Amino acid sequence: MRKLIVTEWVSLDGIFDTNYMPQWWMPFDSAERQKYIQDTINNCEIMLYGRTTYEMLYPYWSSFSHNEQGVADRLNQGKKYVVSSTLQNSPWNNTEVLGNNFIEALSEIKKSGDGYILLQGSSSLLKPLLEAGLVDELKLLVNPAIVGEGKKLFSEQVNCELELVNSQAFEKNVLQLTYKPVVKAK
Repeated sequence: MRKLIVTEWVSLDGIFDTNYMPQWWMPFDSAERQKYIQDTINNCEIMLYGRTTYEMLYPYWSSFSHNEQGVADRLNQGKKYVVSSTLQNSPWNNTEVLGNNFIEALSEIKKSGDGYILLQGSSSLLKPLLEAGLVDELKLLVNPAIVGEGKKLFSEQVNCELELVNSQAFEKNVLQLTYKPVVKAK
């Protein structure tokens, strides 16, 4: 069975807004952090996106053809799913649109093979996927900045407990934290 691994990049106060990346992301770049991101993308079997993240990534990455930044080939050639109720088709190579029944569709996709499905960005998907019990790991790259404003990763209440299963310190005081959702007894 495939695992669903969610990776998110955030500031210490939970901001993951791309408009504020010069404050919370750029100053903490390092070769070590770049390698971690490259390995995460290159080792996944399937990528999952929400429409907003998909529309942000597609024009940029689809313009590359020489494995730029060590991930362009994987992003362009790998299997991708985009969750959207408005997209009718997907111009990015090897992409399929999942509509309103994406929880059921993703459950079937998880059962249909091995490896892992990678969700990056797409905070609007995180809550329903956590609450449906489909997330196997939540990996946060926490950058040591307090931004104070912008879009937060968790902008609404999520009913989920997490267990820290791994942590790693990177250069420039960036932390990678891996959590496993705790299944509550009913």
